Amino acid sequence: MEFRHLEYFLAVCEHPSITKASESLYISQQALSRCIQGLETEFGCRLFKRTAQGSSLTDEGRYLYERFRPFSESYHQMAAEVTKHLQGLKKTITFASAPTVVSMLFPEVLYSFREKFPSFELEEQELPDWSVIQYVLDDASRLGLIARPEQWGDERLQFIPILTGKLHLCVHKDNPLAAWDSVAFADLKDQRFLMMDRGSLYRTIIETKAKECGFEPKIAYESADIHQLCSLVNTGRGIFLAMPVDAHGMFKNMRLVPFSDPDMLLHICFICQNFDRLEPQTRKFLEYLRAFSKEA
Repeated sequence: MEFRHLEYFLAVCEHPSITKASESLYISQQALSRCIQGLETEFGCRLFKRTAQGSSLTDEGRYLYERFRPFSESYHQMAAEVTKHLQGLKKTITFASAPTVVSMLFPEVLYSFREKFPSFELEEQELPDWSVIQYVLDDASRLGLIARPEQWGDERLQFIPILTGKLHLCVHKDNPLAAWDSVAFADLKDQRFLMMDRGSLYRTIIETKAKECGFEPKIAYESADIHQLCSLVNTGRGIFLAMPVDAHGMFKNMRLVPFSDPDMLLHICFICQNFDRLEPQTRKFLEYLRAFSKEA
């Protein structure tokens, strides 16, 4: 005897017909009839009297109903209380990310998620992009967040896109390129590049595009700090490629020029080995972000 079979028996008792009972249980009438017959065989007695007008409980059937009904009610009440308690417990969603990538997300995304799911806590581990990738590859239950260049991929990973942004040239206002409506990457041949360090996937954009355009970029400075690189642009030390930043706040001498190259894009995306192997709260977080990004 299985618990669900007794639940099926209760449904037959509490509905006017076996057809209505089967519909409430989302099983076929034939399957429900077989279940009742199985219980009768197991108990060695009839549970229902079958007549031309329908069926009614036998004395044995009424005894089973009266004994089991309170237990079923108690079980469902307990299950509801346990579910409510567990849903109220703090659940941690851990992901690895480069320090600058999280700031590229819509601030209202994370805020609205925390507001809607107050029992969920976000825990970020700061790692360079390549270390984030290895972190995820080391364990199928892990999650990472990266800024993925347009031309980069890895068949070992699943990519969950959240935001796509066009890269712009960050340049000092006195640089002749600052007056251009748009710039092609090939126009940067003689410029001094301010670069993200070698832990960043961002470098693959510049290295790949420079190779396509037949030149080697002149690297003036490297850093993992976008704020520092923009500060150097602001003082005329070189150029930097980035998604749009506040050029009219503290970087008053910096100008943003869009690229004419269609592949100068960054995709902010979460990465994992297998979405189905992530923790339930992590899957809920990603589903929320995907829905939010579609509405934005």
